[in-house]
Amino acid sequence: MARRKRRRWRQELAATTRRTLTTRRELRSVNRRLPPRGPVQREPRSRWRPGYWLRHPVFAALLFGCGVLILVSCGVGGLVDQKHLRERGESTIAVVEVARQQRRGVWMTVRITTPRGEVVSARVIHPPGDLPAPGDRLTVVYDPEEPEYAYLPGDGQAAGSAVLIIALGVVPGVLYGWYLRRTWWRWRDQAENWRHRRPVRRLGVRQDPWPRRRA
Repeated sequence: MARRKRRRWRQELAATTRRTLTTRRELRSVNRRLPPRGPVQREPRSRWRPGYWLRHPVFAALLFGCGVLILVSCGVGGLVDQKHLRERGESTIAVVEVARQQRRGVWMTVRITTPRGEVVSARVIHPPGDLPAPGDRLTVVYDPEEPEYAYLPGDGQAAGSAVLIIALGVVPGVLYGWYLRRTWWRWRDQAENWRHRRPVRRLGVRQDPWPRRRA
């Protein structure tokens, strides 16, 4: 009797073990078919979205470079005009038409009679501090190819302004280029983190340009 009970108990234990192993195998096969647990890996964002290139240092470099190029071209243009004025400028007696003080500066126009007998109204660049009255006569220098602009004789303010404009473009450009070279990889990593949906700061939040390294 005791042997029969032991045999039956062993048979039931073996059947239970087989059922348990079969259930585990089924669970393993199901788990293999299911996607892995954890955060869903989504595709990276496009590089053409504003959130990427507004964070990328290339955009800042292009924007600042365009500003520097505009300032330098304006300054060089002024120097070229002064050179042409020295080479082919003509001196003549002009009659003041309008001379008035405005919020943005002084506006002054004169009437010039060219050697061909043409009467031209020209704007005086860098008028004198003591404004003459309309109808007064004064000596001006103008370019026959551009008679709509006139200059006072010996006016060195135009050349000085052109050099100042060039300096305002070159000096900040060099300083910003040095700063961008030092921090290029940090700004680039922020753009890549945003593209790959990693946590980054929102645009518009003030950031420390020189973060301190933790010891």
